[in-house]
Amino acid sequence: MPFRVEIRAAFGSARFKCQRCGSCCHHRRPDEFGDLIPPERQAEFVEKSNLIYLTEEDIEKIGRRTGLEAEEFVDTLYHEKKGSVRVEDGGKKVILDLPVMKSRESDGACVFYQEGKGCTIYPVRPTACRLFPFVVAEKSGPSGGIILEIGYNPTCPGMGKGKDPDKKKLEKLVLDQFRERMEAIGPKVQRLRMEGKILPDARIYRTMPGKRRRAE
Repeated sequence: MPFRVEIRAAFGSARFKCQRCGSCCHHRRPDEFGDLIPPERQAEFVEKSNLIYLTEEDIEKIGRRTGLEAEEFVDTLYHEKKGSVRVEDGGKKVILDLPVMKSRESDGACVFYQEGKGCTIYPVRPTACRLFPFVVAEKSGPSGGIILEIGYNPTCPGMGKGKDPDKKKLEKLVLDQFRERMEAIGPKVQRLRMEGKILPDARIYRTMPGKRRRAE
């Protein structure tokens, strides 16, 4: 990676044991956010939502395991199911459309979750699922670097139970996930910058795919 990446575990003791309750398999897409999340609200969005972001490797593993096409279990705002980079407003706005796991419209649950059975793709579950209830916030570091700050979702019923997490294992999962994402979108962003299509002061937006729209 062409810039410094620092990983910080922003918690002390955070014992956890999965309760098999399925709460993390029901995805929240808060109504107060629109399709595009501006940079100043991304930390708030991460706190209030629990979407499962997918890497290309996640998508490929799940596809091989299930025989499904990406369109059947991946949500993106635009048509490219493995993630896309869009530039609008003459290069002032960069939109990262990162793929997330699709949810059922009936109850908001992951399409691979079954009541009473749990995750039906557990051996190939996405990295984000392996991390949960630990979550990652990306922050700007010194000299243009990035800080990946690991926190946790305090609403998870498994918090405070079991053993302390293996921080080294968590850090590796976080770094691997970040590296896979950068390898997917980094070259696209770099090419657009070299072509002069992204301005130096461009604002970076994230999308919220799959939001169930209220009837007009």
